[in-house]
Amino acid sequence: MLKLGKTQNCKILREKDFGVFVGNEGEEGILLPIRQVPKGKGVGDEISVFVYKDSKDRLIATTRKPYIEVGEVAKLRVSDVNNIGAFMDIGLEKDILLPHREMRYALKKDMEVEVYLYIDKTERLAATMYTKKREDAKHISQEEVNTSRYEKCGEQIEHILEEKFDGHIPYTDKTVDPEQVKKDFGVSKAAFKRAIGKLLKENKIKITKTAIFKIYKEDE
Repeated sequence: MLKLGKTQNCKILREKDFGVFVGNEGEEGILLPIRQVPKGKGVGDEISVFVYKDSKDRLIATTRKPYIEVGEVAKLRVSDVNNIGAFMDIGLEKDILLPHREMRYALKKDMEVEVYLYIDKTERLAATMYTKKREDAKHISQEEVNTSRYEKCGEQIEHILEEKFDGHIPYTDKTVDPEQVKKDFGVSKAAFKRAIGKLLKENKIKITKTAIFKIYKEDE
């Protein structure tokens, strides 16, 4: 059985229109949504996935790498705060709850705090700020977290550039207004510039004096 909160190797067991089920031989498997299935992968192929729970409390797999796994400590950003606690961005589609009882002090949106990721009594992923009690925890450096953030931001920018703007925007990372970047891509101008630099280095885009274009295979 695949472990909750961990990245692990497994196999694609069977395919459906909406995704594939992954796990070990003889298991029912866990859903990996179709958008997460790497191109060219099919039944019997090995794949690396992280397992968490979706909004309906069902186990689900992703090929995205989170900033932190169960048993690890890292400094993460607060996505939101409400009456049950703070929600921490771990780099996946769903944030992880940091209950009020696990806070060392009051938190606000966009604060960055050190947390430990664990599985609570309800078998859900949860975070705590009481990290010093976890002497055996693996500490993820801020550099590792930032590198992962830049990679995810680059993927997000590339996807939106293709899906929303048909591979072309009439401005560059040097000429665009910060408010326009936030409106179009949902990130800060600084994050946009880093992502554009990464995509340019990977030869996934080209930049003119007035625009940015996605490079497709036929353009290379």
